[in-house]
Amino acid sequence: MRDFSENNVFLRYTAQIAAWVLCLAAIAFGIWTIYFTETGNGDNVEHLHCTWLVAQGKIPYKDFFQHHNPLMWYIFAPIIGRYTKAIELLDFGHAVGITTGILTFFVVYKICRRFYKVSFLSAMTSLLIVCPPYYYIFCFNYNPDTFMALAFAGGLYYLFAYLEKNKQSDLCLAFIIFFATFMFTQKILTTFAVLGPICLYLFIKRKTPIEHLFFALLLPVWCMVVFLVYLYNNGILETYWKSNYIFNMVMEKYYGNNQVAVSGYQVMILSTVLAIISTLCFFRKGNIFYKIIAILFVIELPQRCFFFSIAPYYLLPMMIYVACLNSVLIEKITKKCFVLIYILLGVSCFYLYISRDNYVMARGTDRAFARFMSQIITPCDYVISSYMGNQSLVSKDPHYYWSILGHVDMVGEEIGVAHHPNISALVEKYKPKLVFGGAYWSSYDANRGRNILIQQINPEILEKYYLPTRFMEFYMLKYEYRKKNCRYDKDKGEWLYAD
Repeated sequence: MRDFSENNVFLRYTAQIAAWVLCLAAIAFGIWTIYFTETGNGDNVEHLHCTWLVAQGKIPYKDFFQHHNPLMWYIFAPIIGRYTKAIELLDFGHAVGITTGILTFFVVYKICRRFYKVSFLSAMTSLLIVCPPYYYIFCFNYNPDTFMALAFAGGLYYLFAYLEKNKQSDLCLAFIIFFATFMFTQKILTTFAVLGPICLYLFIKRKTPIEHLFFALLLPVWCMVVFLVYLYNNGILETYWKSNYIFNMVMEKYYGNNQVAVSGYQVMILSTVLAIISTLCFFRKGNIFYKIIAILFVIELPQRCFFFSIAPYYLLPMMIYVACLNSVLIEKITKKCFVLIYILLGVSCFYLYISRDNYVMARGTDRAFARFMSQIITPCDYVISSYMGNQSLVSKDPHYYWSILGHVDMVGEEIGVAHHPNISALVEKYKPKLVFGGAYWSSYDANRGRNILIQQINPEILEKYYLPTRFMEFYMLKYEYRKKNCRYDKDKGEWLYAD
């Protein structure tokens, strides 16, 4: 028996209005965080600075350490290279991250509407209950995973479009977008290891014309050759392999028992449970698009539960899957009990209600350090940073491992990327304007309850050249050792002091 409220125009319009209001409120919350509370987490800082370095002509893997694929840095380098203030760069990066997240959800919404034939309410409600707004802000930062999620959703959209209508242009778009997904971050390869065989099976079963596959693969293969030639010509092919693959496998052991799995993200429990129910109930009757997403979800879930998932953005592919699967579940149930829409919208409203306090508690509202760095650091200055304390996004680096010392430098040295730096010697040589004078502890041992000192700036050097700042364990170069008149030398293409 159908629920009476399904045919009640007033109740349906009310639910639609509520969904729109909650969606706009969530977007507004994201915008609010950009300019009023954002201080810049480790990933924002890492990738904004890497992009800035690329804009200055530096080559990743050769001139500075990185363990991600480089597409994002090169896309935004022309814009970010113009910034000279840390706080403005942070705001830009966070705005880009939030905008990309909104676009990702929009593409997922289009997938639900077009390929699962669900209503606006089912698709929107499914997206609204994926997780609270404060949580997806931690997912959609300025980092490669954010752009990987958008590209992956776009690739799925055009792959499904090809399976629906057999248009060769859709398959070409899907494959080149999937290649871009990989070029944002290589971790998507674990997903492609599942999606690839599924596609191959479908192509064989549907007797896909060989010319469709040939032309679809042509551009991605050519782009991959170009990328490999770029790495080879810069002498970094081996370093790239060690940094992006060997490093990431070795790095996992540094976290010991502190690996964060999906079970630690309680905000995902509701949507994940609903996705499991959806898969169990509708997999056999679902269309091919539903089955592809369901298989990806079933493979992804145990990876996130029992494997390395140290940050919220590791769950972005799973967020795409659960939103798709739950849109079908919500559509089916509301045909018999429309009141479920109001219950789920109520959950979404609760998510929005708790977002501000949860976000502020986790991130804080202090932008003082970023403002401080914007006032005193120029693109000509060297800075030695600490992890989570470096808003000197536009400064020069005196060493290869520019951040997270005691962690990335130790792993990098272990696998033969480069030796870890001697901080005291670098301070003597470069006289950085700002240094972190605290201890650099071994991450491997810290994650096992032990404090093992890797290195620290010699106290005599700090006393000779530096004065303490109001920020704990950060020291400013004494005035007599500073240089002035920072300028950009167009001929050399770098920032230099006018000595």
